[in-house]
Amino acid sequence: MNHDEIQLMADIRPDAPPYEQEAKTAARRGLVAAARPTTVRAIWRRPYSMVLAGALAVAVGATAVTLAQAPGAGPSGKAEEVVVTMPKIVNMSASEVLDRAAKAASRTDLTPRDDQFIKVESQTMYGSFGETGETSEQTRYLYRTKRVIWQSADGTRDGALTIEYLKPKAYPGWPIPEQAYEDTGTAELPLPTCGTKIPDYRRTDYASLKNLPSDADGMRAHLYTGDRGGSSKDGAAFTAAGDMLRETYMPPAQRAALFKAVGTIPGVGVIETAEDAAGRKGIGVGRAGLDGVRQDLIFDPKSYELLGERGIVVDESVAKSPVGSLVASTAQLSVTVADEAPAFKDKDGTTSSCG
Repeated sequence: MNHDEIQLMADIRPDAPPYEQEAKTAARRGLVAAARPTTVRAIWRRPYSMVLAGALAVAVGATAVTLAQAPGAGPSGKAEEVVVTMPKIVNMSASEVLDRAAKAASRTDLTPRDDQFIKVESQTMYGSFGETGETSEQTRYLYRTKRVIWQSADGTRDGALTIEYLKPKAYPGWPIPEQAYEDTGTAELPLPTCGTKIPDYRRTDYASLKNLPSDADGMRAHLYTGDRGGSSKDGAAFTAAGDMLRETYMPPAQRAALFKAVGTIPGVGVIETAEDAAGRKGIGVGRAGLDGVRQDLIFDPKSYELLGERGIVVDESVAKSPVGSLVASTAQLSVTVADEAPAFKDKDGTTSSCG
């Protein structure tokens, strides 16, 4: 397979030979980055390089599509069916949904100290892209996990991450490759704070988020600050918003400002029915980018609290998967404050690869 982070994950396994300190740090950074995409061309990522975005969807009614997986794609050798549903556009504006989400933000208020940790439990499904065989045949599948991450509230202390590997799924329209079944069990990883320094405007630790503007105009300006990558400023701004909500905690005032600011990004619209990775139903507010996939934030239809995210194909010719296919999904299950993070150790017995 042709993605470096897969190799890094393989290197962590006990039966593999030792590897360089720099690679250890990069591996963990990649795992955290899996839930923190930073560019339009890397909107949804797992630790195995995933690249998704989309073109603006047209208003359509809900339509079920059934895809037959190629026989023999998985270990069972049996064909599987993946049922996908075209999203239905509703009349409610994105601004209205996001204004309600902004009001809902005041209902939860954690106040972690700088020496504490933000603990987030989530479930994820992302696309894994690679190659196999001497002919470098392209492969795709949906990689699924349950994650628990502890991250320092002020970004100065080592954190921790557990990953429980769930049964993978076929990427709609593609046979599932054998390597999709290689990751099993649970991994426990220390997350040292050492590594490449990122610009302040891209930081997502609690201490940084609580200092961001608490008004919509100021937050919108922040979303468009600096070079966030990609070929679309609007797409990068929407992605940045997701980065500030995923596997971290944003204070109510800043969260409310963020939701209102997202409503001003060109191309953002509403989807009537959306479902997160845990199967919870909600309302989607999203934007399609450049690679044929629409990126949605999912809100509870009654409380308007954030449930998770998803990626839906809107342009088959670009995304190489049928329109309506679900190709990424997350669920934020809990966000709490912890006094300490687990002291997970590397296979060499150390708790940090900083040196």
